[in-house]
Amino acid sequence: MSSSSPRLGLIGAGSIGRRILQAVASKEIDYRLSALCDSKPESIEKLRADYEGRLGDFAASDIEGTAADCDVLVEAASGKAVAQIVAAARASFAQRGTPGHVLIMSIGGLLEVEQLDGPGPVIHVPSGALGGLDAIQALALAGLDEVMLTTSKPPAGLGLDVKEYTVLFEGSAREVIAQYPKNVNVAVALSFAGIGPDRTRVRLVADPGISRNTHHVVARGAAGEVEFTSRNLPFPENPATSYLAALSAVSLLRKLSSRLQVG
Repeated sequence: MSSSSPRLGLIGAGSIGRRILQAVASKEIDYRLSALCDSKPESIEKLRADYEGRLGDFAASDIEGTAADCDVLVEAASGKAVAQIVAAARASFAQRGTPGHVLIMSIGGLLEVEQLDGPGPVIHVPSGALGGLDAIQALALAGLDEVMLTTSKPPAGLGLDVKEYTVLFEGSAREVIAQYPKNVNVAVALSFAGIGPDRTRVRLVADPGISRNTHHVVARGAAGEVEFTSRNLPFPENPATSYLAALSAVSLLRKLSSRLQVG
């Protein structure tokens, strides 16, 4: 990293946040960490010790302070904090007169934010544990008739102890994220790419016969049909987090600073 590298503000030092910091420290992505916010101050001090100066001189701050001290702000904390984070970013970037970028990992929290396409920083939604969102976006231009997501998870990943295939929920993306805010952020990402949170249909399944989180998407419209399935391994340090979700954050940050844009 150099003094000309974009400044990165990070909110949340959990599994996804730590993977982003690893990418910064190893120069996998060209950013310099300027500010870090976490609900547990001891987590920040542990990170300083773990990386032994490889993250540079960054500030431990609150949400507003982190938003004020970056070019790109990343939320990797909680859906409950998303509205506050977006508001802080909008205020900070407006005061500085710069556009800015905000990357949201707890995508369900964006349903509580008004005027997502209004003025202010660009809000980025990573693909997370799901693939094919670029195809859904393209199909939506010609009109989509149906988008259906079936998410199947091992019962332990849902905090359950069931012995047979169990359908836990069937309904809209908006409804499922309200009931399972930590488990189906992919449903909201899919809805933003396609026909919105009220028309996107979701089925959530606890399946003791699988060992990986599995997402199956079918979308049909005037330009054709797509169908795809992703089967994701858990994050090595935290089985509750999808490894692909963490990698999607790093991938998007790399894309923001790249002259070659794919998808």
